[in-house]
Amino acid sequence: MDGSENENQAHEGVEDVAVDVPGFGSLKIADVRDLTFETVEEAEKFYFAYSASVGFGCRRDDKGESKGRIRWRQWVCSKEGTRDKKYLEADGLGRTPRKQTRVNCAARFRINYNDTSGVYVVKKFDPEHNHELATGNQVAFVRAHRHVGTESLALTNTMTRVSIRPCHTYEYMVEQAGGYSAVGFTIKDLYNKLDQQRRTSPFESDSEGALSFMRGLPAKDPHFICGFTTDPEDRLVDIFWRDGHSYVDYQCYGDVVIFDSTYKTNAYNQPLVLFVGTNNHRGSIVFGAALISDETVETYTWLLRIFLESMNGKMPKAVLTDSDEAMRQAIETVMPEARHRLCIWHIAKMPRLT
Repeated sequence: MDGSENENQAHEGVEDVAVDVPGFGSLKIADVRDLTFETVEEAEKFYFAYSASVGFGCRRDDKGESKGRIRWRQWVCSKEGTRDKKYLEADGLGRTPRKQTRVNCAARFRINYNDTSGVYVVKKFDPEHNHELATGNQVAFVRAHRHVGTESLALTNTMTRVSIRPCHTYEYMVEQAGGYSAVGFTIKDLYNKLDQQRRTSPFESDSEGALSFMRGLPAKDPHFICGFTTDPEDRLVDIFWRDGHSYVDYQCYGDVVIFDSTYKTNAYNQPLVLFVGTNNHRGSIVFGAALISDETVETYTWLLRIFLESMNGKMPKAVLTDSDEAMRQAIETVMPEARHRLCIWHIAKMPRLT
């Protein structure tokens, strides 16, 4: 028997093997080549399900478009191709190159759009791999088949708000699912997803956490007060808060209030406003604090009004600020009886008149 006969027999053996693909049934290689798909998404769903059943990871490759329609799309094995040599040489790199994972595997799946039938047909399907395939529980840890779902992410966010760390939440999900392979992702995937969430919407996600935290504070401090505004899209814009100690301090030492904004020194690049006073020991005390979206008259007016409301309407006798014009107008509107004075430090910074 010559080499060509051996190759033909091996090829026939692969053709005869049936693979159970979830949602598509038991398919042989010939059956796969006869499949048609209404959309590219349907074809992708099939190949990802097929790759999970066989035991390998896959990824998108090239595609062709014309007149707004994808004419052809190809998916390949995750081990297709090879890494560029410049990433394999340690010289000039800050760390040792990562382990080589691509072995030039030729397995691929390609569909073409058929204008006559109006569906996508299988143009090319190479099922053979030049590397070891994952088996059994190993498939769940193949990178292409690991995914942190919205339910798992929501559960982790909820647990985090009540001081349960993500690693403990992950162990809980493992227990509920019946094992690490049944969860569908690793602890590293979960931390990566949380990091991506913080990078894409840091203020929105952190604002929800801050509001949840502040809503829970009245249970410990009945005199705690928090007020905020939102925009038409229901996103947090401005937020003010003060606790019970601040209320007591203001009732005792609130005759003079320093109204100051530390200009955008926080992670969100927003003005932090502090209401500060002094006690009879000349120590600084904080009456309240706020994060605001801008330094306009309207924003300062809202802030001063909610501050007075939280203090049962007690008006200070004097207010010290910097030379901000918006602050001056807001004080005249909300606290007309209070004497407005400038901070001596800011006066010293002003240019002298000659």
